[in-house]
Amino acid sequence: LGAWGWRHETWRGGFYPDDLPVEWQLTFYANEFDALGLDAATWLEPSMEELAGWVADTREGFRIYPELPARPVPDLEARLNVLAPRLGATLAGPGAPPDSIERARRFAPVWAREAVEGLPRVGHDLADVLEPGRAPLAVLEPGRVDLRAARRAMEALGPRGATFIMRDGAGALDSLHALRSLRDLMGWQ
Repeated sequence: LGAWGWRHETWRGGFYPDDLPVEWQLTFYANEFDALGLDAATWLEPSMEELAGWVADTREGFRIYPELPARPVPDLEARLNVLAPRLGATLAGPGAPPDSIERARRFAPVWAREAVEGLPRVGHDLADVLEPGRAPLAVLEPGRVDLRAARRAMEALGPRGATFIMRDGAGALDSLHALRSLRDLMGWQ
């Protein structure tokens, strides 16, 4: 379970303690959740040293799902190499250059955010991840999480595993906490 991004100002004082330094937020987040979705700009702008810090600040088993940009990136492989210990998969949109997709495959599976020829597609609701050939990842909209559907998905996916990432928005944190409680009650990992 995880969120799309961890730097949410609305989480300060609710999820993040008011006195928690900004540079400690990722570690705090990674102790609470298992995965993180990232827009291309979020992981392509920081220095290599900062990316290495993200790996150091997160625990083994924590997974990052970075989105490929719609433009070529000269240092793509170097960036993915730094993140490699935490990569769950790289996410490609319809505009992702085929060369970037091939380069990213050297580090982790590549899954499609939207339909991309030859790539398993990420789900946008809990039923999607149950379909054959789909990527075992659902990027969900907050406030649209049906806990009964989540339970069915977790029961079906338990043996093969799946990741649910909540998009930012009103109710995202509440939805994550509800899914985490359900996960814990079911013993789903």
